[in-house]
Amino acid sequence: MRNRRYRRIKPTPNCKPLGYQLSLIVFTVTISMTGLLLYISYSIELLKPYLTKPLLFFAIIDFFSFLCLVYTWSLREEVSTISIPVMSNEANRLSQKLKRLFNDKQITDVLKLSNSTRYGEEMPEIHVWIDDSLSEGFIAIENIANWERADREKFEQRVSGILAGKYQRFTVVNSELTAGDSYIIFHLEDTLTSRRLHVKDEANSLEEFINDNKHAIRLSSDLVWHSDIVPHLSVIARTRAGKSVLAGRYMARLMLSQGWVVEYNSAKYDRYVKEFNGQSDPIKIVERAEYWCSVMDKRLSEINDAGKEKYLEMKNMPNIALFFDELGNLNASLESLDKVDKTLKISSRWTTAINRLSATGGSAGIHIIAISQFATKEGFLPSLARVNCSDAVIMLGGAADSAEERKYLMSGFADMPKRSYIVGQGVARILGSGKKWEVPHFYETPWFED
Repeated sequence: MRNRRYRRIKPTPNCKPLGYQLSLIVFTVTISMTGLLLYISYSIELLKPYLTKPLLFFAIIDFFSFLCLVYTWSLREEVSTISIPVMSNEANRLSQKLKRLFNDKQITDVLKLSNSTRYGEEMPEIHVWIDDSLSEGFIAIENIANWERADREKFEQRVSGILAGKYQRFTVVNSELTAGDSYIIFHLEDTLTSRRLHVKDEANSLEEFINDNKHAIRLSSDLVWHSDIVPHLSVIARTRAGKSVLAGRYMARLMLSQGWVVEYNSAKYDRYVKEFNGQSDPIKIVERAEYWCSVMDKRLSEINDAGKEKYLEMKNMPNIALFFDELGNLNASLESLDKVDKTLKISSRWTTAINRLSATGGSAGIHIIAISQFATKEGFLPSLARVNCSDAVIMLGGAADSAEERKYLMSGFADMPKRSYIVGQGVARILGSGKKWEVPHFYETPWFED
């Protein structure tokens, strides 16, 4: 793809000419005069002796005006460059069609990303990249117009609006500045084509989603949680938003199929507590967390004795998934118990145990799946555990649309366009799962066909 080297300036009424434009005008006039004198001298032989000096004069003027043109031409503002990955022919054709949507009117009047000067409107460079699947990509617009002062959410909505119509399947899911702040990157995603997994509710229904890499848990057709890279995961969703289906019905069962040890604890007794040998009594949940701390210590000792660094290097040391559901109810129950019996110190015991598990458990193959209705101080894990469980986060329904809760678990991503999420829909940010998922992206939980 050919890139423009110099800034393009769109003329406006009463705008002043640039230096190279004035030089071009002068050079055009002088070269025209020189041509006219040459024509006269060859046409009228009698005048030829009298035109020698004028021709020499204009030749000198031509030379200096040409030098001036070259000099002023070289002084033009160069545009910023950006590296665009190679595209397939089909992806390149689509990118060109999308690029044509961003005409001068859209840039100056709608997005206001041009720069007004006395010489006219300075226009930013625009590049569009689409991946080979034609399902995602980005629009890169050169940052020449005070992006840092802009309302990011409004800009994202405006760009999505420009894509409306024939290309409405593409939505801006987030935006960022490149290193050096030279380009604004609007990341696009096909949000109308679902990538959720469809599960047949029958025996062995999860077989097709089993990964050869036992540490990798498939969450959608384009999202895999690599527990060996990011050991813990958080799920935040209101009642009936789909968290239980995701956690218990899908993830826990898939983990078992991949050779994991699974325990499902919840402060509200449900089917998955019974199915996966968990606890619902608050004190017993804390005791289980303490028990797993002892297992963690034993595993770490075995790893050390073997001269290894992580459980990944050990044979016959399976992954352990510890689900802790209804954390808000658990915190409230523990607080009440402490008020009744101050010697119990059950809240402190829980904090110590879960902090230890979240901080060191990953090295021993122990993975926390923290589940709550609210991403708040009262409704989630203690601060240290929260930090350790914030590199892989799924937020569904109303939680995904809450700026305060995103701020709590997805630091730096509070400002996102508001969207209405139905059951099983929300956003996910999971590090180690590809660049796409390093920022919150639209996500749909597996769908059970029953």
